[in-house]
Amino acid sequence: MKKLLIASFLTFFTSQATAGVYKDFVPDNVSQIHIEISDGASEGCWTNIGEVKRYTEDKLELEGFNIRRDKFDGYEDRNHYIVTVLVNAKRNGGLCFGSINLDITKALRTNKIIGMFSLGQTGANFSGQENINRSVLSHVDQFIKEVRDPQWGM
Repeated sequence: MKKLLIASFLTFFTSQATAGVYKDFVPDNVSQIHIEISDGASEGCWTNIGEVKRYTEDKLELEGFNIRRDKFDGYEDRNHYIVTVLVNAKRNGGLCFGSINLDITKALRTNKIIGMFSLGQTGANFSGQENINRSVLSHVDQFIKEVRDPQWGM
């Protein structure tokens, strides 16, 4: 009974999401973007990895961004960004539990400070799913909505 209550509770909260993109993340301020995939899923919880990468590239390209489809070998200029799709998932009781995160980062050196800076992100926790293929695509869509209408800024 306890396991059933916990599973029901977690299933109720399968789509807790947050999102935000810095207002200056627009095509005119971005020279190029690489899409990186980080697969921390196991046991068949995420199987459409290549589709998610192509979908993310295509969606950002439709928004006017210059997408690099080659292997990322380092930042080429100050306006070169990385969009990372990170999925962590495991099976428990036959169903998948974990998290989905998308993040926009770039390396920057300013006033003698060198670091990785995040200009936007979306993330969600999920539970009780057979696999998360559709959920990842849905979170890419949510991320693109934030890119289209960014809210963060000074």
